[in-house]
Amino acid sequence: MSYDLINGYASATGNQTALYSTPQQFESTDQAVNQLINLKVPKNKIVIGAAFYGKVWENVADTANGLYQNGKYIGNIMFRNFDTQMSVDSGFVNHWDSVAKAPYSYNAEKRLFVTYDDKQSIALKTKYAIQRGLGGIMFWELAYDAVNDGLLQVIDDTIKKSLQRK
Repeated sequence: MSYDLINGYASATGNQTALYSTPQQFESTDQAVNQLINLKVPKNKIVIGAAFYGKVWENVADTANGLYQNGKYIGNIMFRNFDTQMSVDSGFVNHWDSVAKAPYSYNAEKRLFVTYDDKQSIALKTKYAIQRGLGGIMFWELAYDAVNDGLLQVIDDTIKKSLQRK
C-alpha cells in the first residue's frame, strides 16, 4: 500500500501520500516500488495506491506549515468534503511538497495539519504507474470521492491521455 505512509500511529506529521522520498521521510511510493522491483517482483504485479481522504493532526506547531512536526492524529476527511472542511475561509492554506510531490494543508489558528492526495498528486501517481510499466493504481475509498469531477475522473482522464499519445 503506498498511502497511509504517515498514519494514526505516528506522533509527527508527514506526507501520507508521498510519491517520492524526502530527506525527512524515507517512506514513499517510489521507494516501495523500487524495493519490490529489487526483490524481483514483476512490475506488472505492482499496483500503487491513492488516498481519497486526508489524515488530520491537531496541536501541530506553526513551523514549516506543520510539515514534519509533532502532533496528535485525530481522524480523516473525505475528499468530497475537502472544499467545505479545509476551505481557505475556515483558515486552511494549501501547500505542495515539491520533493515528495504531495499536497498538505495547514490551519495556523487551529493548529491543524492535513495530509492527502489531490488531483495533481493523483495525476502524477497515475503517470508514474504508466511510465514505470506497473500493474496500475488503486484507491481507497470510492464513497469518499466527489460525485462529479473527482479523483477517479483524474485517474481515468490521465490513462486516456496516455493511450492517445501511443
